[in-house]
Amino acid sequence: MIFVARGIMVSLAFFALLYTFLSLILVLAWRWLSFRKLSKHLPQDVLFMLRVAPSALSAAVSLFLICPSFIALETHSTDEDLGTFVLGVCALLFLGAGLFRVLAAEARTRRIVAVCLKGAVNLEPDGVTYAIISPQSVAPLMLVGIRVPRILISQSTHHILSDAELLVAVRHETEHLRSRDNFKKAIFNFLPFPGMRGLGEAWQEAAELAADDGAVSSRREALDLAAALIKLSRHYPHVTIPDFATSLVSGGESTTKRVERLLVWEKAPDVVSNRWRNAALAACALSLAVAVKLGPVLALIHSITERFVP
Repeated sequence: MIFVARGIMVSLAFFALLYTFLSLILVLAWRWLSFRKLSKHLPQDVLFMLRVAPSALSAAVSLFLICPSFIALETHSTDEDLGTFVLGVCALLFLGAGLFRVLAAEARTRRIVAVCLKGAVNLEPDGVTYAIISPQSVAPLMLVGIRVPRILISQSTHHILSDAELLVAVRHETEHLRSRDNFKKAIFNFLPFPGMRGLGEAWQEAAELAADDGAVSSRREALDLAAALIKLSRHYPHVTIPDFATSLVSGGESTTKRVERLLVWEKAPDVVSNRWRNAALAACALSLAVAVKLGPVLALIHSITERFVP
């Protein structure tokens, strides 16, 4: 039991060190990209992968390399020092704080949704049965929730927009649902780190642009969505949305940029993307290479662990 506890503590300590190091590298890289004005050209998926890369890589190394190397090569003596214990506790505190942030944000979202649902009635535009007209919605149109997502439409929005405009606006929020953007927001809440705010805001803007692109398939629909954005931004200049929600309008330069893109909309050529297939193949190849040389790899990892987590 003590040996297992030591292995867990060493893995957590290495996770804390590696996550902090990779996150600092990402913060510096993001500032350089922003300074060079290259960050604006990155798509939503790339921004999300960049944001979660430090935690995902740190967790994978700790779970699949540090822990097995410790079990295979470490002695059963208790020679870990106080620094290892402190780093392990820091990792636990970090994970606990992230979980608390997610649960608190979920509770706040639920309270707001409960108020919005009072007196609400279902709407079924184009077969979308989870759209709801709410007399007390805090935003004109938004997707709320993770486990039970709903599209809330305020009564005033239902009267302000035409049927065509409302339909394409609902499709915009449906694209957020398909991309699981609220779930991605929960992941960001679970993984806080100083200096990541700019990356999170860039992802949010890219997510809105991607939802716009997915919602329209013709110039008529693009103009309808642009009209909806203009009308709602005028009637709702300041919108406060729950933590786990996406709103059609958020005000500021982002809405202006979206309207400008929609006004000059052109159908993009159909491109079959193989990035996920290529990433999966690369991961399988790397896993196979590590498995073939598992013994030397574990010995190297154990040596590195002993150096940084004595």
